[in-house]
Amino acid sequence: MSSSPTAMAAAKTAITMKSSLSRIIAAKRNRALKAAELPPPFEAWKIIRGDKVEITAGKDKGKQGEVMKVFRRNQRVMVQGLNLAKKHLPKMGSSPGKIITKPMPIHLSNVAHIDPTTGSTTRVKFGYLGDGTKVRIAVKSGAIIPKSDILKQRRNEAPDGGTRKDTQRDSAIEVTASEEELMLHRVLREFTLLGDPKYKRPSETPPTPSV
Repeated sequence: MSSSPTAMAAAKTAITMKSSLSRIIAAKRNRALKAAELPPPFEAWKIIRGDKVEITAGKDKGKQGEVMKVFRRNQRVMVQGLNLAKKHLPKMGSSPGKIITKPMPIHLSNVAHIDPTTGSTTRVKFGYLGDGTKVRIAVKSGAIIPKSDILKQRRNEAPDGGTRKDTQRDSAIEVTASEEELMLHRVLREFTLLGDPKYKRPSETPPTPSV
């Protein structure tokens, strides 16, 4: 007895869905295993955003660039214009698909600081100034490696335009609602709290003071 084309198509669809589900489960399991194998982050991170570094291994060995981003959990950094890779962007809506080139993260062990005095690679150690300020020091020349001004800039625009705590206390405590709005607020709050079994509705008559 031969199977109908509809039954064969349904069986083929079920097999395809089962294999796809198996691949998804395997991918999630692999991601969980990779996340569990990540090393703990460094307590004292010596490379920060804006530092000038040199790549010491790989296809861009010997090239220098500025650190754009730091991935502390993965112990990797992204250097501007180096370790480039092509990424395929699919078609979305009216915009056609395209291929872009973007920098990819590099492991921390494959980059080295640039000595601000000699211009060559150097190891870095921590030290303290006379006022107790913690600084990074180049081992070769003993020069202090300053932090870049890019750290003082916000990556995203502040919602209030960059101002902080600009509301005066008198303006904050000023009551701007009308009596009708305050009454509506009390009524809505009463209806909302009536469903809470722990809520006790206040009595309209004031309590009798104890003698």
